[in-house]
Amino acid sequence: MKLEKARRDLYRKLAKKEGFRSRAAFKLLDLNERYSLLKPNQKVVDFGCAPGGWLQVASKAVGLGGRVLGVDVSLVDKVGDNVTTITGDVGLDSTINAVLDQLQGHADVVLSDISPKVSGVWELDHQRQADLTLRVIDAFPRLLKPGGNAVLKIFEGERVKEINSMLLEVFRVVKLAKPKASRSESSEMYFVCLRFE
Repeated sequence: MKLEKARRDLYRKLAKKEGFRSRAAFKLLDLNERYSLLKPNQKVVDFGCAPGGWLQVASKAVGLGGRVLGVDVSLVDKVGDNVTTITGDVGLDSTINAVLDQLQGHADVVLSDISPKVSGVWELDHQRQADLTLRVIDAFPRLLKPGGNAVLKIFEGERVKEINSMLLEVFRVVKLAKPKASRSESSEMYFVCLRFE
């Protein structure tokens, strides 16, 4: 996206005005408004959390009685008193173990806005992004409590159907959603997964 277009971007302006670290915050705000994912006093894990827009939204939603844990391969500046971050790769057992140690129990909600470094080759980017999402899904039995919810980014492509089928085996409800703040030209969508079994 050209810089001039970015400057005109409504959600980028709104993010700056409202103190969010990224326009992505509005994606989670939209999904949470539609599906009531985040509630006071919950434990939330956010994979691919940098620069912290989703952490800010989750932090406010769960309040001081809740806990938010962010995970990213990049360092993330402090967000709030109820937010902790871990620098690590979701594909490593050591990272998942560190999350479990920090959580001291299962999460109520798992969020994932993970993206690979985009190459511009659509098929390759889709495969890489799907692989990252599957790493998060693989951790659900250890991370997510029964009845818990999840939001997972996915790029449009041939593996959407496969991952949707996998999610339907372990959640009562799975929906595909495109938040208003997602750019119209973007191939990103989100699985909204409700009531983990």
